[in-house]
Amino acid sequence: MIPEIKYADKITDISVSGYDARVVAYEESAKQGEQSKLSKVFADMNIGQSAVFVIGPEGGVSDDEINQLTAHNFISAGLGPRILRTETAPFYVLAAASYHFELSH
Repeated sequence: MIPEIKYADKITDISVSGYDARVVAYEESAKQGEQSKLSKVFADMNIGQSAVFVIGPEGGVSDDEINQLTAHNFISAGLGPRILRTETAPFYVLAAASYHFELSH
C-alpha cells in the first residue's frame, strides 16, 4: 500500500470516484462516542481495495460539508475520544489502516 496525502482547498475539489470506501473524520461522531465505523470500514475492505479519507481543518468539518460528503456516500466516523490536529489526523488513520491490514492478521 502506497498512501497518498493530498490537500484540497474545498470539498468540491475532492475526487470521489474510483474508491471502494469513503470516510470523513467527523468530530461530532467522536463526541457522541461513535468508535466502530472506522473499524467496520477496514473490516469490510479487502487487500487491494482503495479508500479516501477526508480530514477537515482545525475546527472541524461543517454541517454543510458533511451533507455534501454523505451525498457522495461518505461515512462519517470518529477517530477516537481525542481531538486531533489536521496535521496529525492523516497519520493516525494511516497507522490504524496499517495495523488492521498488516499487523493484526
